[in-house]
Amino acid sequence: MSAFADALKGVASRVPETEALMIIGTDGIPIEKLFIRPDPNMEAVAAEYTTLLRASLAASLDTGLGALEELAITTERMATLLVAITPEYFLFACLSPGAVMGRARFALRLAGLSLRAEFE
Repeated sequence: MSAFADALKGVASRVPETEALMIIGTDGIPIEKLFIRPDPNMEAVAAEYTTLLRASLAASLDTGLGALEELAITTERMATLLVAITPEYFLFACLSPGAVMGRARFALRLAGLSLRAEFE
């Protein structure tokens, strides 16, 4: 099993509210995917949220705030976290409503740190 798949499975085991996990580039193309509760729209959601990610990346750099480390989007039916691995690659997590966001952030941050060497 690849380091990417191992990292996603590790996050899913630590965060029971996980519905889907992906490693995506800022272009929206998934490198690795893990669907716990499959939804046919999940890849479309990831692609649409990547548009928000790119706008947020540009805004944080343009305003002098530095590189974007995390983006959280919460709706009625899902919480989504995008956590930076590198400036170009992110962990994308879809969580069920009521998820413990702190636990998810911590698990994604650990996974991102462990994967950083894979992208260098």
